[in-house]
Amino acid sequence: MVSNFINDSLTAMEKQNTQNLSHLDTYILENTPQRTRERYHGLVEYAQSHDFGVLDEDVVVIDTETTGFSFNHDELIQIAAARMVHGEIVGWYITFVNPGKQIPEDVAHLTNISDSDVADAPDPDEALRGLVEFVGNSDLVAHNANFDRTFVTKRPAGESLKQNRWIDSLDLARIALPRFASHRLLDLVRAFGGPDSTHRADDDVAATCLVYRVLLAAVATLPQPLICAIGAMSEVEDWNTAYVFRQLADPQQWEETKDKVYNIRVHRKESLSKNLAPMRPDANSPASGVYSDVSDADTGKQLDTNDAVDANVGTTTLKGENEEGAVDASYKNQGTHDAAEVAPRVLSFVDKAVIEKAFSPEGLLGSLYEDYETRDEQREMALAIHEALSHSRNLAVEAGTGVGKSMAYLIPLAYAAKENGITVGVATKTNALLDQLVHKELPLLHKALGITYAPLKGFSHYPCLRKIETLVNQGPKTIVYKKQPIDQTPSLAALLSFVEQSDYDDMDALKIDYRAIPRKRITTSSAECLRRKCPFFGRSCFVHGAREQAQRCDVVVTNHSLLFWDVRFEGGLLPPIRYWVVDEAHGAEAEARRAFSLSVSSNEIQSLVQRVTSDSASTNVLTRVKRSAQAPEEGQALYDALIAKAQAEAGAFALAAEEFCLSAKDLLVFDQKSRSRGYEWFDLWLNTEIRHGETFQGVRSCARSLYDTLEKLIKATRDIVAYAEQMDDTSSAQRELALVALELRELYECLEVIFFHESDNLVYSVRLNRTKGILGEVFSVQPLDVGKSLNESLYAETRSVIYASATLSIDGQFDAFNKSIGFNESEESQAATLQVESSFDFDTNMQVYVPTDMPEPQDPGYLEALQNFLIKLHRAQNGSLLTLFTNRREMEHCFEAVRPALKEDNLRLVCQKWGVSVKGLKDDFLKDEHLSLFALKSFWEGFDAPGSTLKGVVIPKLPFGLPTDPLSCERQQRDDRAWAHYSLPAAVIEVKQAVGRLIRTATDKGIVVLADKRLITKYYGKKFLNSLPSHSISYLTCDEIVEDVFLHHAADKPNPSDEY
Repeated sequence: MVSNFINDSLTAMEKQNTQNLSHLDTYILENTPQRTRERYHGLVEYAQSHDFGVLDEDVVVIDTETTGFSFNHDELIQIAAARMVHGEIVGWYITFVNPGKQIPEDVAHLTNISDSDVADAPDPDEALRGLVEFVGNSDLVAHNANFDRTFVTKRPAGESLKQNRWIDSLDLARIALPRFASHRLLDLVRAFGGPDSTHRADDDVAATCLVYRVLLAAVATLPQPLICAIGAMSEVEDWNTAYVFRQLADPQQWEETKDKVYNIRVHRKESLSKNLAPMRPDANSPASGVYSDVSDADTGKQLDTNDAVDANVGTTTLKGENEEGAVDASYKNQGTHDAAEVAPRVLSFVDKAVIEKAFSPEGLLGSLYEDYETRDEQREMALAIHEALSHSRNLAVEAGTGVGKSMAYLIPLAYAAKENGITVGVATKTNALLDQLVHKELPLLHKALGITYAPLKGFSHYPCLRKIETLVNQGPKTIVYKKQPIDQTPSLAALLSFVEQSDYDDMDALKIDYRAIPRKRITTSSAECLRRKCPFFGRSCFVHGAREQAQRCDVVVTNHSLLFWDVRFEGGLLPPIRYWVVDEAHGAEAEARRAFSLSVSSNEIQSLVQRVTSDSASTNVLTRVKRSAQAPEEGQALYDALIAKAQAEAGAFALAAEEFCLSAKDLLVFDQKSRSRGYEWFDLWLNTEIRHGETFQGVRSCARSLYDTLEKLIKATRDIVAYAEQMDDTSSAQRELALVALELRELYECLEVIFFHESDNLVYSVRLNRTKGILGEVFSVQPLDVGKSLNESLYAETRSVIYASATLSIDGQFDAFNKSIGFNESEESQAATLQVESSFDFDTNMQVYVPTDMPEPQDPGYLEALQNFLIKLHRAQNGSLLTLFTNRREMEHCFEAVRPALKEDNLRLVCQKWGVSVKGLKDDFLKDEHLSLFALKSFWEGFDAPGSTLKGVVIPKLPFGLPTDPLSCERQQRDDRAWAHYSLPAAVIEVKQAVGRLIRTATDKGIVVLADKRLITKYYGKKFLNSLPSHSISYLTCDEIVEDVFLHHAADKPNPSDEY
């Protein structure tokens, strides 16, 4: 077959991209800089107009289909190869292959290759001999080349192809196009305007031919220093794809740089966007004030709000500092001027008619969504939020599923930001929802209103350039993962390209092999970050650059965790935002509690001990500091003395740490439960009696010794750091010591609060390990009343905080939620509430069943009755059920009994066992319409399975918290009705969340089975039932429920049997 297919396709691709540039943009990640977008858009034209020399002179593009993924047990079923010369296919080799075994059903469905297709085909050896003859000495190109190379060379007939160069187009795509959302072959073809392929080998070869020249163009248009650096990372014999980079490198630059290390510091500064938006003013700034850049006079870099602590690490006091350090007054206190001197700033807001019109077919949403129809519930919510923003009021909104709450709060926020030139904020419970806003809703509002936006996540979501530089300097290696050698080169190359093509985006969408380079090796944490001591600090840093970028945007989107950590530390992590919407707010109290909590772990203490006393220089930072000392000759003796002092204090610290960790085991005396229960850990509430008792006082005495040695060690390490500040060149070991000093200080402060500080608003506890000889105890302290903490920090510093969720109220009342987050406890926290009904018809689409003859959970016959009921219910429903347990043991006992019975009816049931991937379970459940799942906490909320994949939710037991939980114990001691005030509301909200998994679209239908008889026998049952979105509730026996489900709700009913 001879064809001009490639050139013709490239021409067609160019025309299509000219006609519709936005098509390619759908495959490019949000927050991709304009310079990178423009380069991507020019690739088709570049590929058509440029010659790539030997890379396109004579290559064979190959793809295979196999019976599976196992190199040891699976076989080829099709080979397709095309010889391509300068973009023109000049020959084909295509053959089915008889694998000598049956083709699995899922493979046949995916490839459209059946057993009959391969019945008369040559065997693998004969097919491979034909391939070897066709290929000759040509270079081979394949998408995920290692897979095809392994299958065609594992037999002697194809072994000679190991001598050919194999160029991996997947490597090229990941390296040259790191800002693509997907590097699947089909998505690359679609992105650049080509036709879909069918996943047959011949179609995939044609598709690879189509994108190969585009990928060469993508490599060729990378900066030459980066091309040369990637080409020099590995010998071609070790990583064949390096050949592409060497061929496309400028010969002169290659000779000049091939033996040099890539200077990531220089190239990062060169690649960053130069045109910056102005800084947004603080909404609390004075009327005449403008929020402007706070820059380092020498470098022009934006100052970090931690500078006050980090610049003076040798002299700051130990007590009263927080983890992030003192906040620069110019950053945080923009509006704290004397009222007599400066009038407060008056903000303006659009008329409510503008908001009303936005939610009409003729308005803003009508222009964004085709066939948009006004939803009264959505408009009602938007108007309430607009009212709260414009009058600086707080609000709690419960908006049922289908209301469209994201746009209901984004539009009023966007208008408020644009009208006043300020930054507003949205905090989501999960990064998944954050990404949804950033990738879907906010881009639409950017196009319609011109608003700018920025996501902000925690440190670990961004690449750490200091760590990446270390990897670059060390050079890529081949590591062994589960006995499999993996080359780091492709991943490191893609990482460097991502850095070059990005400004400050997180790396959550970066497609590299994290087995080769574990994520923790290229990210940092708040505790690890060196801040001003890092050579990349300022605009070059992804984390701090993202924070600065956020100060220049209209809307900042972050997560609950980062918001409440920022509140705890009184600013410094986020810009000074005075208008917040907290989405999925039913989880706000728990996340705020985590942020305001402190803990001391035996494992963390032992880790710190190792870092200052280990015999290994690679672990002991003091040893490395001593070896790398570059003090002036006249000051060397003093520097050595400072290090010796620190080493001596570290030894004392190690001894005190060991005594403290061992003493924690003494608290096992309060363990009242038998070890035969099999639980390794238990949580002990450290009530007043225990804290004042002899046993705890012994632990406290050891904590005092540790505390005192820490104080001396911190001073000693800070003296070294302060002295090192005077040196011309600070080593990486000295910078790491500054980091260790900060971690030691954090431990010091935690010990003070947990052991030597009493507060009526704190709950003290310890998690103990029952295993003898295992040290893993964790002492913790958490706020009793999170609302009190939020009143003192969040509400006092903001104008309006709006909480939104589908599950805030209980039996129509917001009392429990308001109390949990501190609403109406001060003048600043006064709040209104709004309950907006769902746009979906829950009464029609959701049938709730409550069994009347199920034993109560404490009844000896409960578990057996539940198992029998679940077997019958799954058979009646024909699968597609999600059963949500509160206890792992009960779940696994039920699974062992139910699964064999269902297997007889060809119904598949899986279980969330220890070590099983939650993501894998979710993906499997969504793929198989009849699959049923037994699951735990991670599936109670945030799991969406619209359509026929989920037809029913079963909750065997109401999710009440453990009465022995330290927080519950403390509450019960102070409030006789604590269970009704706290545990009951929390359980109701959890049930509402779980039930919400069922109906995610207007057409979804299904059943909910609440199999806990306490809903009928206990007074609180009505609170649960009255809080459900559906009022269609039937009280029937278990057998009656099974019969009714079979007759009215079964998915794809099986043939009736006598059982029904």
